[in-house]
Amino acid sequence: MFDASTTLTRLVAEFAARDRPDRDPDDLPVIVLWGARGSESSALLTDLLRLRTWNAPRAHLDGEQLPTDLRPHLVANRLAFQLGRQVERFGRARFPRFFLGAQAVRAPLDPDVASASQVRKELIRRQLRNRPEGRQWLRESAQALAALAGLGDNWNNAAGLIVDGALEAARTAALLRGAGVQWYRDGLGHHSPDPVDALVELSVAEFLGNRALVDEVLCRAFVADLRGEYESGAGMFFVRRTSALVLLDNVAMPPTSRFVDLLTAQAGTSGPLVVVASSHLRFPEAAAQDTAGWQPDDLPDASPERWSAQRPGRGGSRYYPVWVDPVDDVPATTEPAGADVQAIAHGRGLRPAQHPSVAFARRLTAAHPAGLDMVFSALEGIGGVPGHGSVPARYDLRGLFGLEERRSGKRLDDTVFDLVLGSRTETMRRALMLMGIAVDLSDLRFDPILDTEDEQIGLLVTEFRERDLWVTHHVTEDGPEPPRMHPFARRAIAHRLGRDDGVSGVEWETAHTVLRTAATARADRVGELYHDLALGRIGEVAWELSELFDPENPRDWYALLRQVARAPLARPARYDDAVAHFGQLCAGIDSQTTVSADLVAALQLHTDPLADPFHDTCGIVGHELGRLSGEAVTGKAFLLKAKSEFDSCWKRWH
Repeated sequence: MFDASTTLTRLVAEFAARDRPDRDPDDLPVIVLWGARGSESSALLTDLLRLRTWNAPRAHLDGEQLPTDLRPHLVANRLAFQLGRQVERFGRARFPRFFLGAQAVRAPLDPDVASASQVRKELIRRQLRNRPEGRQWLRESAQALAALAGLGDNWNNAAGLIVDGALEAARTAALLRGAGVQWYRDGLGHHSPDPVDALVELSVAEFLGNRALVDEVLCRAFVADLRGEYESGAGMFFVRRTSALVLLDNVAMPPTSRFVDLLTAQAGTSGPLVVVASSHLRFPEAAAQDTAGWQPDDLPDASPERWSAQRPGRGGSRYYPVWVDPVDDVPATTEPAGADVQAIAHGRGLRPAQHPSVAFARRLTAAHPAGLDMVFSALEGIGGVPGHGSVPARYDLRGLFGLEERRSGKRLDDTVFDLVLGSRTETMRRALMLMGIAVDLSDLRFDPILDTEDEQIGLLVTEFRERDLWVTHHVTEDGPEPPRMHPFARRAIAHRLGRDDGVSGVEWETAHTVLRTAATARADRVGELYHDLALGRIGEVAWELSELFDPENPRDWYALLRQVARAPLARPARYDDAVAHFGQLCAGIDSQTTVSADLVAALQLHTDPLADPFHDTCGIVGHELGRLSGEAVTGKAFLLKAKSEFDSCWKRWH
């Protein structure tokens, strides 16, 4: 196990180092940390913000805390106030270009009132050239911009421009008269002999509603100011060797996504600015449109070299998606005390005797950080306190989702369901239930879910499938796999649906019947068998699988069996233990078929991470595969190898 915070800090520092002779220090990425809700990404941004050794400007915003209609230049305004703070061994970054432009559009000019335009132009000239008047104008303007940044009266500088103290105010006025105003000669995309005319033109553009131009110009001014700070070579006392850092939590929200898109659309480079963002959605938009081409790097593998190598295939984009909690889809036959299990147990102060319970939690949650926290929080409520004791030895882990998650005060399945749904509308609940129990979310199996909802909900769930990181889009050497719900979300939703009251008017029998009927209409044999098994029709599934069994080459048949066996059980803890549950599932079923009901039932129990936490049925699976190998011709060796996998699993767990 690696330390995510240390690994990310090392990666960002490598990008931000400006004294690397092998690359352009201004060709910098927008690193987007990908993780489903409840991942570590927000905490990692906080760790970067608190670094004591970062000798460069830093700023942090949360996209979910900003007004949804906040424009890009107002996002830049909030960042500029933070980036303008005094930094040890760096000094202060100043934003004269951005300051003048932001002030020009704050009270936009009506082009039909010629006198107003002329008065404003003359006023700007006086304010820039007359020190006493300019100082008062600067102070008043600073207060206005601080209010736009949400600071109210709690401000001490305006976007890095010092307004208190005669010496600093004089330096500020000189900067405004120089770099600040001169940039506008060409800042609007065309040459203006008088830069004040360009500022007036920008103000008129705001009045006329040309918001795209205004936001684009001011965001370029924002970057130009930062670049100007570094191109001077040094501050008054310090060499500036580390790029500035902007941290954006929930970057896919409208205000932050619009700002970052403008930033990355600028010609050339983004200047001395490393952007590190987090998102529970696939961001940027291109990543949702081409999931195969935008597969993220795992955090330990991320590097400037890998980013550079991936850019040509992504149209030269500066976005760099990085997984912070990749789905650890644990096979059912994984050993109970592997290195990952030991690392989790050690981190939580658990003893080796608890490794099987930790392995169960890791498999159930796919090692999702918040998921693991929820599981152990629920177990603490029954006396299992990590670091101070152990999970009660006789507790039946199959009932885990029915426990109260102590921090939320709700059942664990309800807590997970709310985490997955996030801030999305309650009306999505029914569709999300169906998504959670479907075989996968390919178009073939997703369309029946859309058919049960109105157009608006259909749009929401379509976006969820394409963008939300609770939906996994694996790419193998054979190409992209169909999208599926995250294993933890999937099992929690299925458990919630299996309760007597169902969810939003949907209960287990109805939901699986809806999807099975759609599978039949589309001649989707996998879907039919999967939902039949979820509905408890084990005898019928065994008979169908017997008809499909290929004794010459059982590989494809076995892959079908494993896919069908993913069907969850409605009530995994309904009998005393997994073996008793197995007996009830097979009771009264004619076992004279080639593929026995015993194999189907045992494999379903073994595959459902909640149904057989201590692998009591994997020995039955091995036995039945050995018996089935006697029916094979040239496929005997393949089935015997599969049998040995389950036999080994039983031995490791017992």
